[in-house]
Amino acid sequence: MPPSARPWISAAAVLAAAAAGYTWRGRSLPTNTPPDAASPPRIDLNRIPVASALNDELASVVQAVLPGVVSIHVERTIPVTERTLRPGQPPVSESAESREPGVGSGAIVTPEGHIITNWHVIEGGLDSLKVTLHGEESPRSATLIDKDDQLDFALLKVTPASPNEVFTPLRIADSDKVRAGHMVLALGSPFNLSETVTHGIISKRDRRLSDTYTTYLQTTCTINPGNSGGPLVSLSGDIIGMVTRKLMGPDDDASAEGYGLAIPSNDLADALDRLLHKSRPRTYLGLTVDDWPENYYQHGAEPEAVIVRGVARLSPAESAGLRKDDIIEALDNLRVTSTGEYRRAVRNHPVGSTITMTVRRGTEIIKSSLPVADFDKALPKDSPGDPLSVLGLSVRPLRRYERNLLGLEELIGVHVDSVDPASPLASSIHKGDAILHVSDSSHRNVQPITSPESFRNLMAQLAPSGGFLVVGRPRERDAWLPFLPTATTDSP
Repeated sequence: MPPSARPWISAAAVLAAAAAGYTWRGRSLPTNTPPDAASPPRIDLNRIPVASALNDELASVVQAVLPGVVSIHVERTIPVTERTLRPGQPPVSESAESREPGVGSGAIVTPEGHIITNWHVIEGGLDSLKVTLHGEESPRSATLIDKDDQLDFALLKVTPASPNEVFTPLRIADSDKVRAGHMVLALGSPFNLSETVTHGIISKRDRRLSDTYTTYLQTTCTINPGNSGGPLVSLSGDIIGMVTRKLMGPDDDASAEGYGLAIPSNDLADALDRLLHKSRPRTYLGLTVDDWPENYYQHGAEPEAVIVRGVARLSPAESAGLRKDDIIEALDNLRVTSTGEYRRAVRNHPVGSTITMTVRRGTEIIKSSLPVADFDKALPKDSPGDPLSVLGLSVRPLRRYERNLLGLEELIGVHVDSVDPASPLASSIHKGDAILHVSDSSHRNVQPITSPESFRNLMAQLAPSGGFLVVGRPRERDAWLPFLPTATTDSP
């Protein structure tokens, strides 16, 4: 017998012995007999009563919340660039349009069927807006009631099946009571997998991307495309946030390790009240504030103020002379010790009123009076415009919520919707980038991009000699990306 055949025969013998239930070198080999269903479990749950109770309670929370969670479906028309090959001719780029399906999530918040979600979930697809409710196979039509695109918030209403239909709403809780470490659940339709539940904790309160107007709750719940707009709920089954985006690593390469960001429920409740009841407008001072840093006070001492991280241009705060790193100790002589207290105090002042702010700057104590402005009137609105092709990049004006994520107060920048692989900029510019400025190679002539047309015109001037594009990406410093001299054939 050839030696090479012996291992195979030995292995076959072992398998035969295992099938027969024999022993091998004194050890019992497992048989293919299934375990007795009446045999005791590996772990007696009475030994772990706390974990067992938590297991059951989490399931109860999910069952109570799911009737208030919906899937949202849209179709968007997007521009695409196709490369056409003709015999004896060089490749030609041709513009076309494609219908692209999109999916997101939402939460029912009134018995009448009002739904809250992210504006970016439905933007560009209002003509095809559908929602699928818990326990239903067929989607229903829905309409947009109103939106707050700066907050990335939209209010919808589902079409009732009968005039007297009553929906199961979720309650919106107080997000100021949420603490890092609290357990939370995220519910939604990632990858169009409806009623998906993921579990995690609040890993950071008041997370900001750059100096944005919005602060977020950061969670370890797994977030994927389709989760946007879905509720982040506490163990009581109440909404404490709206999942809005995934926090990605550099170059989007850390998808599995990404943290989720959620709009705090107090911001949602404020927007819902304004849009549903057409109540008081949203207040605005133009300040980005942060909690008192731990290294600013003695160990064991309580936080005693909030610190100014940014002052928006042409805002009430700038007009009153406030500066970055000012320390706000009180509003209307009432002490503020956290960003939550600060935001509540500002929210409670109607537009047109005045807030007296006590500020410490070094050793100096300053009292400043700030007029409360209307948020929607004080900040620039979206500028309309269709996508434009520039050197193989399909670009459009930035939306307000996109400027918010980048901390931009001015109407500058274009959003990259798509990149032609043959573009001379394809190696450095990616879909989703925001191009803010164009510079020559000496960095001396830096020009802001105010529209897709201005981007095309600036590139027509600078592309032949090369230069830099200043690109903004959330959670990163603006990047200066070089481009080589290239010819441009984009027509005005």
